[in-house]
Amino acid sequence: MPTDTVAKVATSNGDPRLTSPVDQPLSVLRISHSAVVTGWRQRERLVGASGVDLTLVTARRWEEGGAMVAFDAAGDTFAVPVATLGRHPNLFLFDPRPLWRLLGSRRFNLIDLHEEPFGLAVAEVLLLRALRSPKTPFLVCSAQNIEKRYPPPFRWFERWSLRRAAGAYTCNVEAGEILRRKGLVGELELLPLGVDVGRFHPIDRPPPSGVLRVGFVGRLIPHKGADVLLRAVAGDDRLEVDLWGDGPERQALTQLADELGLGRRARFHGHVDDVDVARAYAEADVLAVPSVPVPGWLEQFGRVVVEAQASGVPVVASASGALPDVVGSSGILVTPGDADALRGALVGLLDDPAQWSALREAGQEAASRYSWEAVAATQCAFYERALSQV
Repeated sequence: MPTDTVAKVATSNGDPRLTSPVDQPLSVLRISHSAVVTGWRQRERLVGASGVDLTLVTARRWEEGGAMVAFDAAGDTFAVPVATLGRHPNLFLFDPRPLWRLLGSRRFNLIDLHEEPFGLAVAEVLLLRALRSPKTPFLVCSAQNIEKRYPPPFRWFERWSLRRAAGAYTCNVEAGEILRRKGLVGELELLPLGVDVGRFHPIDRPPPSGVLRVGFVGRLIPHKGADVLLRAVAGDDRLEVDLWGDGPERQALTQLADELGLGRRARFHGHVDDVDVARAYAEADVLAVPSVPVPGWLEQFGRVVVEAQASGVPVVASASGALPDVVGSSGILVTPGDADALRGALVGLLDDPAQWSALREAGQEAASRYSWEAVAATQCAFYERALSQV
């Protein structure tokens, strides 16, 4: 595969941008159930704008942020919504008929599977590939940062896909190391999740004074640690919390807030969709990401960290999973599950306006590394690198 068939990455004033290829465009079939969220398809829009002929298969409906999200084309003619069977991100299948038709109707240069290599969806697509387009190279993706040994047949799916993939990309370092240990032979790329730094942008504001409004954005499930945050806020009357998101723990958390006597200092806003989530950050003085490790799960990236930092909101997060890599020195890390430590970090930002301002500035600078433009440029370069080894 000649490398000049793939979009090239250029640089203008230090910002990555994509230019069109001079020869026939690379044809890519990309499969990602999470692209049902309209705002998360910016990567595909920019990859396509670079000159790659991209077709995206995504879910017709999927649960994100505690609520079902229906596909909205939003002008994305390259996207093909497909019905799914099952709701677990690794235990679902696509309707095979649209995939069968796509694989038989044209020749793709590459299949990009934005799904875990042990998942049912990957096994399904690779079976269809074997029947319709067996010579087409493919990529897989992983965020799994705990080394797990899966039972058959998932172990077999994973082993087969890793040994035959042209490459894989991960959103955290540990996931890539695990893939290598499990047998990945092809190319490997660290590729973070992206953020629209144009939509998530800071507003002019002074440091908080008197009261600190703490934001929480995410599903209300045990390992996201919202209960730890409520206990932290309860220990200081100067702290208030806005919880944006929904999930099975909402009733229990509401009851806990009542038991702690938080009253109006704890506000539950329910599900917030991708369109309105920027408002959640705009109303917060600081974002708390109090995730706690549980058996079989660690935080794999933390998109809310980058969105908040791009919005000019300092972040206090648990030192768990991939969060230390994403937060780095541009935020504050505390011991997971320690409400006292979390409270101390939050109160510290209220008592020290200079620290709040410094973290606000550092976070904005750090967030620029996760722009969709940077992610799309890395994706295109990875396509080129992986195909050059085929």
